[in-house]
Amino acid sequence: MQAHGDYGTDWDWVPLHDAVRWAQQFSLVQGVVAAAKTGFAMALLGINTLLPAAAVGLVSFAVYTANDLADLEEDAINSPDHSSVVAAHPAAVAVLAVGTLALGAGLAWWGGGPVALAVVLVPLGASLGYSLPVTPAGRRLKDVLGVNTALVALAWAVTVTGVPLAVAGRAVGPVAVAVCLFFFLRSVISVEVFNVRDVTGDAATGVDTIPVVLGVPRTRHLLALFEGCSLVVVATLLTVPAVAPVALAALPVLGYSLGLTWFLAETTRMDAFCLAKDGEYLLFGLVALAF
Repeated sequence: MQAHGDYGTDWDWVPLHDAVRWAQQFSLVQGVVAAAKTGFAMALLGINTLLPAAAVGLVSFAVYTANDLADLEEDAINSPDHSSVVAAHPAAVAVLAVGTLALGAGLAWWGGGPVALAVVLVPLGASLGYSLPVTPAGRRLKDVLGVNTALVALAWAVTVTGVPLAVAGRAVGPVAVAVCLFFFLRSVISVEVFNVRDVTGDAATGVDTIPVVLGVPRTRHLLALFEGCSLVVVATLLTVPAVAPVALAALPVLGYSLGLTWFLAETTRMDAFCLAKDGEYLLFGLVALAF
C-alpha cells in the first residue's frame, strides 16, 4: 500500500533527519501517523481512550512492513537502500510484521471484541487485495488506475473511525460518517502525494497511478479539489456543538496541508515534501491531545 519509502540521502548530514528517514523507511513513521489519525478521529467522536490508537498504529506498522516484501521490485527503483535491506532479511521482516500484527489485533480484541478485531484488520485485507493478483486477468488492484488509491483510502478511513467506535460500543451516526469521509479524502491526498514521489518506479513497472497517467501538474489540481472537499466536511462539523471546538482547531492544519499540496509540482525535494506531508497528521494528533 503506497504511503512510505526512501526520503533520499541529502539530509544525512543532520543525525535527526537521518534517524527520521530510517524510521520512515521501516514503517515506524507510518505507525505513528496511523495512531495520530486515530487520535484525531477519537477527538471528533468524543472518545477518550488510548487503546484504539495503539491498536491501529501497530497494525499500520505491520501492514506496511509486510508490504515491503510484496513491493521489492518497485522499491528497488524508488528506495534501493531500503529494498536491499528487506531483500537481505525477508524472514526477519516477516516475523516483525506478524508479531506487531498479532499485538495490534490482540489489543483490538481485548478492547472491543470481535467487531473491533474485524475492523482493525480491514487494512490487512486491503493490502492483500492491493498487492496480490486478485483480478480475473491476474492483475493486482495496485495496477488498476483509481482502484488502488480508493482501496487504500477507504481501508484506513474505515479503520481509524471504526475501531474507536467498536471499542467504545458506539453506533455509527452522522458525525462518524463525516469523520470517515474526512479521512477518506485525507488518505486519497496522502496516497497520491507519495505516488508523485514514486512516479518513476511506478511507470517503469507498469503501475498506473494518477501521477503516472495525468502528470504531476494535473495531479496537483485534482488534490487541491480534494483538499477543498475535506475543508467542506470540517466546515459541516463546525455546525455540531460537541465537535465544533475540535473542528475549528483543525482548520490551521488544513491550511498547512493545502499550502503543501499547491506546491506539489514546484519542488524536486520530494523526500522533504513527503516528510512534511506526514507531519500534518502529527499536527492533527496534537490537536487531539489538546482535547
